[in-house]
Amino acid sequence: MEKPYAGKALVEDSFNQIIITIPATKSIPAAIFLGIWLCAWAGGEVMAIGMGVFAGGVISGFMLVWLAGWTFGGFFAFRAFVWIVSGKEIITVGQGELTVKKKNLLFYKPKTYSLNDAKKFRVRDDAANLGYYGRQNNVGGLTNTGTIKFDYGMKTIKFGTGVDEAEASYLLQKLKDKHLLTDRNF
Repeated sequence: MEKPYAGKALVEDSFNQIIITIPATKSIPAAIFLGIWLCAWAGGEVMAIGMGVFAGGVISGFMLVWLAGWTFGGFFAFRAFVWIVSGKEIITVGQGELTVKKKNLLFYKPKTYSLNDAKKFRVRDDAANLGYYGRQNNVGGLTNTGTIKFDYGMKTIKFGTGVDEAEASYLLQKLKDKHLLTDRNF
């Protein structure tokens, strides 16, 4: 018999706020692939720099453009690798604000929203974001996905990547029970 799923989010309930921590979905095949790819990438980077800079040669314009693109691609692969291995989405709700922070996602700036302007909180697991095994794809935290959504002005904000609809409903109910979200937010 299957045991009920306990969820992946860690909920810290304090006097005036709730902090929800959701670990990034671990993908061992993606982590292995990116780890191997990054080793090959580093070898290519060192070799290209060594051929042009340290060999006493003059770096051509093509080589500079190639190196810039190679470095840029490597940065995003490294960013994705770090997110898969140790990333966490931290949602803090309290004092009239909702803040979404992605810990260990390089160069990500936390976003804070006023709950007075946050409307139509809902749970929806978009089929467009589902990957091969029915999980949300967010390799490297690069896409704007999430099971929990709300309207903020003329934009839909999404968070709670990787949580199931049942868990997302539980989290929203917890915020409502704590009176951090009210009926006007729904």
